[in-house]
Amino acid sequence: MNTFDLLHKRKHVRKYKDEIPDKKLIDEALRQTWKTTPTKNSAMPYKVFVFGPDHKKEKELVHEMAYNCHVTSEKIAVKKGLSTKTEEGVPNIHYEHIKNNPYLICIHAQPRQPNKHYKERIRRGMFFDQMHESQIDNFIDTSAVEVGLFLQNLTSYVLEKGIDISYTSCFNRNWNEWKNIGLKHAKYRPIMLASLGYAEKYRFEEEADTEYWKKPEYEEMIEWV
Repeated sequence: MNTFDLLHKRKHVRKYKDEIPDKKLIDEALRQTWKTTPTKNSAMPYKVFVFGPDHKKEKELVHEMAYNCHVTSEKIAVKKGLSTKTEEGVPNIHYEHIKNNPYLICIHAQPRQPNKHYKERIRRGMFFDQMHESQIDNFIDTSAVEVGLFLQNLTSYVLEKGIDISYTSCFNRNWNEWKNIGLKHAKYRPIMLASLGYAEKYRFEEEADTEYWKKPEYEEMIEWV
């Protein structure tokens, strides 16, 4: 299968099967991703936490965080006059994959120490911002771009193994809020969530309206200059 056909298979998962992919397959895909994902200054200024089948409580807490963030954002939009009403707390079923999955991935920012080459560069005057906690807000954009590359590579490797993946970017970015509800696995702000498993049902199977899935046209997105 060529790359286009492989990636075209990926769909948002509405529900995962009870069948659990072998941990060895997930670890292999993660190692392949780590090996092939590019990074500025060889830093990889983020950390990937993997919650397996035994971490149901943590997954439920992350799901609750995402749901609360969704509700709060609607209320704030109304307060600012950007929207006229909320969905009144109706649960978003498309977040269900966050808590009902074999594997949940939470990716957070992470300061990194430089390797031998960059230590020498620092000695000569280079500023290696990724090594400083105080600079997280400055290098978070770089981290986020690299996390996107990491997840895209991971997507290819798990799809090759017949495993599905879904993403979520709706959650509280303030790490203290995570810590306050018992999620203490990391020290720095979250960047992205992803779930892995074998899909039983995809989101598109519940949406008959093709306009629901319509992206901006190619010509709107790509401009040759």
